[in-house]
Amino acid sequence: MACELARHGAAVRIIDKSPGIDPHVRATVIHSRTLEVFQDLGVVDQVLAEGLKLFGVSLYANGRRFMHARYHGVDSPYPWAIALPQCRTEEILEALLKRLGVAVERQTELVAMTERPDGVRATLRHADGREEVVDTPWLVGCDGAHSTVRHLNHEHFPGEADPHQYVLADVAIDAPIDLQEAHFFFTDHGVLYFFILSEGRTLIAANLPEPHDAATETPTLEEIRALVTERGPAGARVSDPRWLTYFRIHYRLARHYRHGRTFLAGDAVHIHSLVGGQGMNTGIQDAYNLAWKLALVARGRAPESLLESYETERRQVAEDVLKATKIVTEGAEVFAHLSAEERERFCARMVVPEPEQLRMARHGEELDLDYRKSPICAEHREGFAAGPHAGAQALDAGSLQVDGRTVTFFELLRGPQHTLLLFVGSTRGKPSTDGLVDLVTSIVRSHGDLMKVCLVATDDGTELAALAPQARIVRDPQQTLHRRYGAETECLYLIRPDGYVAYRSRPATKSSFQKYLDRVFGVAPPSPGVEKRAGSLF
Repeated sequence: MACELARHGAAVRIIDKSPGIDPHVRATVIHSRTLEVFQDLGVVDQVLAEGLKLFGVSLYANGRRFMHARYHGVDSPYPWAIALPQCRTEEILEALLKRLGVAVERQTELVAMTERPDGVRATLRHADGREEVVDTPWLVGCDGAHSTVRHLNHEHFPGEADPHQYVLADVAIDAPIDLQEAHFFFTDHGVLYFFILSEGRTLIAANLPEPHDAATETPTLEEIRALVTERGPAGARVSDPRWLTYFRIHYRLARHYRHGRTFLAGDAVHIHSLVGGQGMNTGIQDAYNLAWKLALVARGRAPESLLESYETERRQVAEDVLKATKIVTEGAEVFAHLSAEERERFCARMVVPEPEQLRMARHGEELDLDYRKSPICAEHREGFAAGPHAGAQALDAGSLQVDGRTVTFFELLRGPQHTLLLFVGSTRGKPSTDGLVDLVTSIVRSHGDLMKVCLVATDDGTELAALAPQARIVRDPQQTLHRRYGAETECLYLIRPDGYVAYRSRPATKSSFQKYLDRVFGVAPPSPGVEKRAGSLF
């Protein structure tokens, strides 16, 4: 959240009660969509260099593998997940934040806050006991399942706890298994999960027959070894424990994502089972969704109504994650209590044809999120035979020529601005470009600081460059981008900073597009040099 706010030009402070990054392994997986986010932030190469690619999952019933899914072909530049301990992901993001000129204020605790019509008065306690009172226009709580921000707002966190006690272990393991897959073992005695980490380690999770007090008891290595021997692959050897703990799974979703001038994101607003590795990824994408909107409002470049779309868009994602992880987790837990016939049916349901595996992989990699019901996503004169609809994720395409360089579409999108694509059209014949040129002039004048204006041509674009020098010319010689976006004739796409289609129109009608911009941005651009700068955001 802090990185994105800083990238989008908002003044930001970030405080953390803890003295440093928690070294214990919690989240272990970075999914395809989050890797795309990291590509935008400029840190994906470091994540790929340090992490381990994961290509699928294997399921076992009492030692017999009955399902093996390999995730091939998901539509992303990163068609796999990456195993990387959360602490290392945090270190990479914190280093980026420092490069953006913001330092994490450690051992600084939020102890009180008061809502005001124009902001929040926050009381901070520093490591030496000194208290500081800060007035901030906005406050964002990314402070976990026991969120102080949520508690201070008296925000309800309804839901339920799974009845089973679990154990979690970060260990080294020597076993005859593929170390580029997740492994789930369903047995007579309970369930056992192997979540592969980088550096040759594995995070093991298992439900337990008897409860333990996590506050006073600590699991032993012998207990973990016994569970692996009882439920895991034959001959597996476990050693070198870094972290052992008991825990319980909860399924909870806050009543609201926003309370006046405060917002919640990540585990502060939704928690669920660790199966599927959705938690950290969903939280990162909460931040990616909210930050650009909040920065525009804080800078005075959009009305406060823009922020209403945050909960509308992200709540539906959280509801789906809670539901899906609960179904999978409870299904695994009940296996030990099924009859032989019920177990056969259980296993048969898990084995699905390849097209369904691909659909499940896209869903698991969070590549099918859809904001079409959002108040800030719209279409004009629907008539597209192909291409992502308003609210869908923008689709990547390669072999584009921009300023003499070959780039992919995602590389073109990279940065904190919206991207406006004006397609001339791929059909034969020489279409008129007068309307597009007029649109370029109008948009650059009214919203040029908020969006990159691109004219997409199938030829060398020389004529377009002469007619509209304010626009960036994107050459699409193989018409890859035209085909992916259904641009047989003149059309328009506006891509949001978080990579989703905000608006599309066929043809590229100036009046309807201007009405959309007035509705979403709604604030007249400030005079040059006097852009409003907000105070701190936490």
